[in-house]
Amino acid sequence: MRLTSTPIINFSTINDFQHASQWTIRASDPNTLYYQLFDLDNVAQPPYSPMNSGFFNAAIQTSPQRYIAGVGSSNQPFSMTVTFPSLDQTRILTYTGTPDPSDASVWSFSLPGYAIAGVGPASGNVLFTLTQGASKVSWTVVNMLAVEMTNQGCC
Repeated sequence: MRLTSTPIINFSTINDFQHASQWTIRASDPNTLYYQLFDLDNVAQPPYSPMNSGFFNAAIQTSPQRYIAGVGSSNQPFSMTVTFPSLDQTRILTYTGTPDPSDASVWSFSLPGYAIAGVGPASGNVLFTLTQGASKVSWTVVNMLAVEMTNQGCC
């Protein structure tokens, strides 16, 4: 099982949101960031296949299926941590994810606003760790976060 996460923006309800390639936040603003889990080894194909599989199989599109955490008694209890790595060990930030009560493939965590430059996420990379029962799976999404720094004054 190879899991990945996709950033969600404009989250309103479980049926009203948009996928994005990256979260973009302002460092001074507190944010609740949403993401959805997908299993890269479990793909869905369209219910039909064009005759002769299309031109060089270009018509057959596959997409990874969403991954719902905590399904089955062996996957209980389940939890997730979200980590922003840093070369400086004192600047590694870790948050606890919260699953959506209607769909455990969608998670969120709260990122506080940072008034001082240098205390927010030190990397756009995000490390996810999902624990289900006795099993633990980790993966990294590269450049998932872009932080707009606030104006710290002029030279």
